[in-house]
Amino acid sequence: MPEYVYKSGRVSFSSGRLKRFPATMQVSVIIPTYNEESNIERLVKSLSSALRGFDYEIVVVDDASRDRTPEIIDRLSLSGRVSALHREGVKGIFSALIDGVRVARGNYIVIMDADFSHPPEYVPVLVREAVKSGCDIVAGSRFLRGSVFIAPFARRVFPTLLNALCRFILGIKVTDVFTGFHAMKKERFLQIRFRYPSEWGEFDMELLFKAQGMGFSMKDVPFSYRYRERGVSKSSGMKIVRYAFVYLRRAIQLRVFG
Repeated sequence: MPEYVYKSGRVSFSSGRLKRFPATMQVSVIIPTYNEESNIERLVKSLSSALRGFDYEIVVVDDASRDRTPEIIDRLSLSGRVSALHREGVKGIFSALIDGVRVARGNYIVIMDADFSHPPEYVPVLVREAVKSGCDIVAGSRFLRGSVFIAPFARRVFPTLLNALCRFILGIKVTDVFTGFHAMKKERFLQIRFRYPSEWGEFDMELLFKAQGMGFSMKDVPFSYRYRERGVSKSSGMKIVRYAFVYLRRAIQLRVFG
């Protein structure tokens, strides 16, 4: 299993052989995980069903989960459609996505969560829209007409208000600035020079803000968001207050310092 050093940690990589189809349909779905044994195999199966007809791979980037997630993704990697990255001594969704993009073989990449809040059946919708429109980024939005936002009351109101405030500060045209559910051209993603480390999904604001400033073509499409049904949320309890602080601080940093 090939390995490479990443800052203070190590990343090991295993993958099956991937058949190549027409370039416009080469898709890499990148999924960061931490303790997702209750979701990841179901998600991979659902994605595999949704992406029939595409040339696709699923890149799972695991941050040294303490449950059975590592062994599950290693087993899934034997199928030839799943790549398993194991990170030791490194944590964070943003760096996990960067590592996933590093090994992705598709012309288009899709980033999404592992908890089914981003429905796998919407991945082909994002990709087809990106191919059809030629847009550099197609973002899933919880706030467009036609979207569905299924979550406890506080989990709907809080993100709605925070999103509106961060979007106002940044002047971003797309309607959901930290959904974390996008299809984009890999070559365009690699052109973005990210400046700030991220703890949660605040990297998404930097992605969209810098992409807009660089003149990337972007559009958003509605999707049905459903709050996590299994596993443990990474932003639960008292973390909500810190969550708001982190996102607002990042929005101000980007606005003032770029």
